Amino acid sequence: MATKTTKATTKATEVKAVEAVKAVEAPKAEVKVEAKKVEAPKAEAKKAPAKKAATTTKKAPAKKAAAKSETVITVQFQGKEVAISSVEEKVKAQFVAEGHKASSIKTLNVYVKPEEHSAYYVINGDVTGRVDLF
Repeated sequence: MATKTTKATTKATEVKAVEAVKAVEAPKAEVKVEAKKVEAPKAEAKKAPAKKAATTTKKAPAKKAAAKSETVITVQFQGKEVAISSVEEKVKAQFVAEGHKASSIKTLNVYVKPEEHSAYYVINGDVTGRVDLF
């Protein structure tokens, strides 16, 4: 009969252990729910500053676009010099003088040969010509 008492005591101990585990697990679930509630406002707080930063970066490129620089290229040869912009103007003037429209120029290639005191040009891949540099 001693074995019956041990089995009853073992079953009672197991039941108490299971109830204790359930009691311990239940508060853990509540803690997790509370932790999620605390984390949610932090995530929203992080999103709001990110939107402000994106708005700020859009304004910066507009300021950079406002600044422009001018480049002047000059060719010097045997004590003489000519600005490339004036060569371009001469080429366009000669093209218009030949009866073409200045607005029809899509591409302009200029080849400067200072030893010949001239520049050669190709407009739109088919019209060629020569202008004096000096």
